[in-house]
Amino acid sequence: MKFVWFFEFNPEDAEKVSERNRALDMDIEKDPELFPKLHPSHMMGLCKGFRIVEADSEELLIRLAIHLYPYENWEFQPIFEFAKVSQTWRKMKKLGFSRS
Repeated sequence: MKFVWFFEFNPEDAEKVSERNRALDMDIEKDPELFPKLHPSHMMGLCKGFRIVEADSEELLIRLAIHLYPYENWEFQPIFEFAKVSQTWRKMKKLGFSRS
């Protein structure tokens, strides 16, 4: 499943966050199955940004969050593909489920 990972950190912790990210890259290279797939980061301001993350379990997300603790505040939001949402909605409607 895909998630948007929003992150933010204090500019004073930028070097510590950078060190943690380098260590994360090495850990992912060593054992990629232990971490979610990470797409490139995008910045939305000073020390604030997001990236797309693909994870098959919450354990992978937890491991990622722990890796950057306590220097980074984060939030994961699921991403649903519109076509899949529409398809699921039509199936539910055929089965008699209502939205109310």
